[in-house]
Amino acid sequence: MTPSTDPASTGAALAEARRSGKKLAAKAGPAPSTQDRAYQVQDEMIAALGLPVAGWKVGATNREVQAMLKVDEPFYGPLFDRWIYPAPNRIPTPDGSMNIVEVEFAFRMAADLPPRGQAYDAAEIADAVAAVFPAIEIVDRRMTGGFDVNANWLIADGGANHAFTFGRGRADWRDFDLAATQVRISMDGKEMGTGSGAAALGGPLNVLHWLANALNSRGKGLRAGDWVSTGVVATVFEGRLGAQIVGEFDGIGRIEAVLA
Repeated sequence: MTPSTDPASTGAALAEARRSGKKLAAKAGPAPSTQDRAYQVQDEMIAALGLPVAGWKVGATNREVQAMLKVDEPFYGPLFDRWIYPAPNRIPTPDGSMNIVEVEFAFRMAADLPPRGQAYDAAEIADAVAAVFPAIEIVDRRMTGGFDVNANWLIADGGANHAFTFGRGRADWRDFDLAATQVRISMDGKEMGTGSGAAALGGPLNVLHWLANALNSRGKGLRAGDWVSTGVVATVFEGRLGAQIVGEFDGIGRIEAVLA
C-alpha cells in the first residue's frame, strides 16, 4: 500500500503509535517537505490523540545538533499531561523505546502569553514565569530504526518526546544565573555527563524567548500552568531500565527518576 500524503492520516498514525506504545513498522507517510508541513502534521497528531497539551519541549538548542539536522533554529513539540511525572518516580516506557535521557531546565508559566500581532520581548516573557525546575526528558520515536536525521520528521513526531519529569521548583529563580548553573547527571552512581545552562541556546531563558515567539508566529501561545522544557544541557545517553538516574543542578536542586 502506498503511504497517504494526507497530513491528517500521517498525524493519526503517529497519534495511534503514541497511544498504543507500539512503533510503526514503516514511516507514517512521506517525509514532510517543509517545516510548515511538519508542524501541520504535528497539529494533526495532537488533534487525533485528543489528550490535554500541558506544555512544550524544545529540541535542537545547540549548534552541533542543528548542524546534524541541517537546521538553523530549534524546533518544538507538545508535552502531554498523560506523560508528565513528578519526581521521584518510575517512568513507564514502551517496548523497544530508545530511552534517551536528556537533563534539562524547565519553566512553569504563571501567566498567559497569547498569540498576538507582535513579538514578545524578553522582559515580558520573564515576567510570565512562575518557577524554574530541574527536569529530565525521555526521548523516543514512534517509528523503528532509531533517529532519522530529518528535522521535519522529528517535528511531525511531536519533537520525539516520550515523557517529562520534574523535580522541586524554585520561585526565586531570578536569584540565579541560569546560564552559568552547572549540571551533572548520573546513572546508578556513575557520572554520565556534565554541562551548564548555557548549552541550550546560551541559556534557558533564551530558549523560552524563542519558543514564545515561535508559537506566536503560528497563532499559538503559552498558558498559565504550562510546562516548558528548554533543551538538553549535558551529555545525552541511553537509560537502562531499573537504573536510578539523578540530575543535580547547582543551587537549584536535583531530580531522580527510574525507567520502567
